[in-house]
Amino acid sequence: MNTQYTDSKTRRLHIFGRLLNYEHLSYQQLSEEYFVSRSSIANDISYIKKLFLKEDLSLTFDNSGTFFAGNEIQVQKLLKRFILQHEEVMDIDDSLLKQIADVFHKAIEKREIDIPESHIENIVVSIYLIIARSKRGYTIKLENKNQLSHLFFEFDKYPIVYDLLKEIEKYGIYHFSSDEVQHLTYLIVGSGLRFFLKDEKIPFSFRDRIRALIKKVSEGLNIKLTQDERLEEDLVVHLYQLLLRTDAQTTIVNPLIDEIKQTYPSLFGVVWFALSDFCKPYQIKLSDDEVGFVAIHFQAAVERLKKTNKILFVCPNGIGTSSYVSAKIRRILPGINSIETASTAKLKSMDLSNIDFIISTIAINEHRRPVVTISPMVTAKDMKKIMNYYIDLIICNEEKMFEQFEFNYETKNIISRDIIFDNFFTKKEALDYLFEKQNFSNKLLKENFIASVWERENLQSTYFDNGFAVPHGNPAFVEKTSISVLILDKAISWGNQMADIIILLLIREEDVEKVEPVMNLIMKGVRDKNWFISKMMELKE
Repeated sequence: MNTQYTDSKTRRLHIFGRLLNYEHLSYQQLSEEYFVSRSSIANDISYIKKLFLKEDLSLTFDNSGTFFAGNEIQVQKLLKRFILQHEEVMDIDDSLLKQIADVFHKAIEKREIDIPESHIENIVVSIYLIIARSKRGYTIKLENKNQLSHLFFEFDKYPIVYDLLKEIEKYGIYHFSSDEVQHLTYLIVGSGLRFFLKDEKIPFSFRDRIRALIKKVSEGLNIKLTQDERLEEDLVVHLYQLLLRTDAQTTIVNPLIDEIKQTYPSLFGVVWFALSDFCKPYQIKLSDDEVGFVAIHFQAAVERLKKTNKILFVCPNGIGTSSYVSAKIRRILPGINSIETASTAKLKSMDLSNIDFIISTIAINEHRRPVVTISPMVTAKDMKKIMNYYIDLIICNEEKMFEQFEFNYETKNIISRDIIFDNFFTKKEALDYLFEKQNFSNKLLKENFIASVWERENLQSTYFDNGFAVPHGNPAFVEKTSISVLILDKAISWGNQMADIIILLLIREEDVEKVEPVMNLIMKGVRDKNWFISKMMELKE
């Protein structure tokens, strides 16, 4: 192997590719093959581990060296993420990818199938990977088929899906095996459920769980969303699709996940917390991408509940000018449903509590609400000024509220009782220590709670992000709501990640509303760990 002059980036991607091809690679072997030191190889493997962690996968070590012990579906899931995020981790056959995309787009247009473009891209890349990897000898083999078959209705027999895949075969691109057809059937149906399955065919038991999820998130946010029929229908479809994707061991990459976490931190946290209970009966794991999609459905419902934005227009020039300016404002701010008009004299005695900001054609002395002063002709400059005020005061409001985060008294009081700075070497040691610090009225209740925490951990790690883990158990075994914060000197293994801040939640079912401020705190800590640690030190004192 002539790799003497390979740069570190190319070398790492080459080693990454070999691991995806299930090779066993020792540090000494790689050092000799690539003509670099063992420490360089160690750095390469450390970098590659982070690539695997993007799909919560890990490498295995034994006497033969380092290798990936997973399956081909997991490999393709990982590669799909990199392709969709346009990261250079593998060679792409652009002509094959384009050919598949063209054929698939024509097939769904011909049949007038309505599938979101992002989902089409996901399906096309999945098909591409099956074909490209198969040509290299790596094929999908399904195990434990139809784990969720009690929910579904023989999706592998859907003729339209089979017909779509036949279009690929008709062009001589590839011939799919039965396992590949079933895998892609679940993926395709999971991306266009409304077309393939009538909503009324979804089991009542599933709808009941959706309603329970909405209720839990509503209580967590302290916002009444249970009467939003559109939210229920959207979640029924989306989460049913999610179960299908899970059965296909795939996911949809969410291009907005970082923005969702940043803009709606507490909402994301509450939804993450509630979904862990929702998914437990189905024994499925959720990626941040999927949590983000569900969070957006809830945020849409929150937006529908928000009060109407109102603007007060102050003008001394009569009704004609008022109508003219109002029409101009509605052109640039279609979301504004109410534009009230007032004279300067009337303004002094008006209640402005439901007014977002004031637009005036004259200078006025008003301190209760922001004022935008414009000319009566509403120039382009004036319109930009109005837009800027609207963006600053309305759209960015949630982000500003997050930046100005403060503890509410109850959360501060609960957390300050149990903040520990210590050092442990394993996840079990850390959790056992936290369990021992909790007060239970009887031994059986404590044992049941501990068992429920480990049951959840075994299904899916409660690692959150940036070193934070948030273990929690069944609320039925919690007598008194409490929160324990353990901050470690050195990070410990938590699933496939490393955690140094462990937050054990004991939340009674009646106290679900206390989740939102806690998750808001955690999300701010994820963004600024030093702030979180200093705040915990301050509370402990």
